[in-house]
Amino acid sequence: MLRDPDLEKMAVQSQHKLTQEFAEKHANLRERVRRVSVDAAREIAEEMNCPLQVAEVAYLLDMDGITTRRKAVRLLTAELHRRESIGDGVPNLPGNVQEFAVDEGRWIHYIYGSFTREFELKVRELSNLEAVLDEDEPPVEKAISLMNARIKMAEAFLLPVVQTWFKDHIKGTSDDLLVFLGPAVTGWQENTLRGKLRRMKKRNQALFRKLTHIISMASDSMTMDLYTKRVDTIVQELDVDIQDLTERAVAHLILHMAPRPTGARGDRSRFVEVGMASTRGNKTEPDMASPFDFLERDIRLARRRKGIDRDEYIQERIARVLRVLKYQGNDVFSSIEQCVIEINERFKLNIASVGDEVTILKQEFSNSSPDDYDAFAVTIIHQFIDNQVLAE
Repeated sequence: MLRDPDLEKMAVQSQHKLTQEFAEKHANLRERVRRVSVDAAREIAEEMNCPLQVAEVAYLLDMDGITTRRKAVRLLTAELHRRESIGDGVPNLPGNVQEFAVDEGRWIHYIYGSFTREFELKVRELSNLEAVLDEDEPPVEKAISLMNARIKMAEAFLLPVVQTWFKDHIKGTSDDLLVFLGPAVTGWQENTLRGKLRRMKKRNQALFRKLTHIISMASDSMTMDLYTKRVDTIVQELDVDIQDLTERAVAHLILHMAPRPTGARGDRSRFVEVGMASTRGNKTEPDMASPFDFLERDIRLARRRKGIDRDEYIQERIARVLRVLKYQGNDVFSSIEQCVIEINERFKLNIASVGDEVTILKQEFSNSSPDDYDAFAVTIIHQFIDNQVLAE
């Protein structure tokens, strides 16, 4: 069984990663919101009857492909209304509203972006272990592995997110958190989510009881006692009203409600059909498996942007792909070649001789220092994308 010190160490690492990512998102949104077109934001504000500062952040969330501007406005205004209802409303001043919108926009960007992608991958892995529950006589070892995996995901990956949300949202309840985070995880509408929460909570308790029964067959009584005590505590924490759940119980419930992959393979995305692009957030995109899947998506999203904002956006994404390729053992020249080949195929550029194009790009390095290769590679690929894809 995972020891508490092990869980605590993993949770601290997750918390550190979350804090760093939030700091970067906050700084990024705060800087970019200043460059949003006032006319574009005013159009959103008038259409959706929301503050201009909320419209600016919604515009950025839509530009990044995180969610639609309408949904972003709904999520932001819902939190505004929640704060008013608890007597901690945001002062109706442009600076205060903008600071609120950036802070909450950071949460929307994280939950509907990197969090859901990482969470889905982890759930795919977990679903393979959950197959043990379908066996007539499940082996104790498999049940223990499943229990450890669920505890690790809930208390080392999800719990830091839950705790940070409560810290950032004064007087927030577990019901408020589930209504915010649940639709991002499940894809359900709020009314559907509310209708299923109580049933999902009962099913979560039933699953833990089944695992406890399987583990009770273990020959090692100490192992059995440790798991039984741990599971009984979680079951008791789930045995209360939704709004009174503990942070740990909320984390376990979020994990339980997450949809599992369809079909027999647990490593297959629930969004994917053979020969088709997957759909996320009502947008057709490639299944996110390789760095080039992300690059393709980001190039398509870059078309929504203009000027400096577009340049900064695509350069950041190119640099990220190059870092991944470098980590995989590729040098800068092979990385450029792979990028050109992938872009040519994915965007059907029909470049007659990709090899000649790569050679021309590599020749650009003749006057640059090896220390500058990484930065120069970003510039080279950016120019290629601008000329061959975005110029169309």
